[in-house]
Amino acid sequence: MIPHFQIAQLPALHFGHGLREQLASLPRQQNWQRILILSSRFLTRPGEFGHTLSQQWQKQGLAVTLSTVSGEPSPDSVDALVAEHRSTQPDAVIGLGGGSVLDTAKAVAGLLPSGRSVMDFLEGVGKGHPFHETTTPFVAVPTTAGTGSETTKNAVLSRLGEFKKSFRSERLLAHSVWLDPDLLRTCPETVLYPTAMDAFTQLLESYTTAKANPVTDALAWQGLTLCREAFEKLDQPETREDALGPLLLAASLSGITLANAGLGAVHGLAGPVGAFFEAPHGAVCARLLAPIIQANIDALETQTDTPQAPNLLHKYAQVGALLNDQRRDDSEIAQRQALIQALENLTQRYVPQGLGQYGLTPDNLSPVLENCRSGSMTGNPVNLTDDTLQDAMLAAL
Repeated sequence: MIPHFQIAQLPALHFGHGLREQLASLPRQQNWQRILILSSRFLTRPGEFGHTLSQQWQKQGLAVTLSTVSGEPSPDSVDALVAEHRSTQPDAVIGLGGGSVLDTAKAVAGLLPSGRSVMDFLEGVGKGHPFHETTTPFVAVPTTAGTGSETTKNAVLSRLGEFKKSFRSERLLAHSVWLDPDLLRTCPETVLYPTAMDAFTQLLESYTTAKANPVTDALAWQGLTLCREAFEKLDQPETREDALGPLLLAASLSGITLANAGLGAVHGLAGPVGAFFEAPHGAVCARLLAPIIQANIDALETQTDTPQAPNLLHKYAQVGALLNDQRRDDSEIAQRQALIQALENLTQRYVPQGLGQYGLTPDNLSPVLENCRSGSMTGNPVNLTDDTLQDAMLAAL
């Protein structure tokens, strides 16, 4: 029998090469007069898309404020932006950039009308108040393909050395999402590759989570297929642009699947790593992916009496066959072994340096292990011991 499940509301999605040109008419369609654009610094330079879009809207007679966002979003940076822009009460907030920019814009849009601090609502570390506030419409325009923040209802905020937590509410969902693969053309490889591995990790984890359902399975499988297509082309100059569309769509699908099926131990560990170390999230996920998936498979193969174990092992074999066409006729055991080899190969291609470069050592992992059991870890298909998680962390160094 198909178990009970539900699918959360989605924003309006727009996808296509050159689609960003249609954004110019959006404020008039929505009768927005005052626009706040939150963007990465690069995109605010003359000639770049954020600067160009701002100029287009100003020529239409709109009041446009273009503000830059840098670094990981924190409660302090969000509250400061709310305080800075609340007096103008924008009709809409446009988030133009990667996951950090989108999370920042999402949180700011949610808090502008009330002016309240995000710490009133932040999970686990804030006051825990329910969020019932009126929000400003938020429009997401991703320029990296990784976090899937454009399709989720949560903004991830952190305070280094203390926490990395979510501000979460259906009211934070984007008004609309604009997916233009051409915006990825200027994304540097040092950002594009790790974020691509984050999207892939989110798809693989949500496909094999204990909370998966038929709809998330379908979307995750489509996303994994798109990732395979992208990975075949991404690091070749002559085919790189052909990889951008599949990669961007896969990342947005990963946001939908993680929001509805959850994630697993890779993200369970990646969250506290990001809280205690200045380590890029995509790089952390990439380095942890193969050792955690190997640990999951090893545990499931010894738990054949667990009802979900055969199906989960089958799913891992399916992905192994997907990533290794020549292994499609092999046994499922061989396909799972091929999956681990493929994951190790992807990591070496896209994030070859270990997490030690960000200050992680065998002697300072305790805070990560002590803070990894909530959130994403609860969706992992099997309960992994602290020793197993520590071994995976050591392998990622």
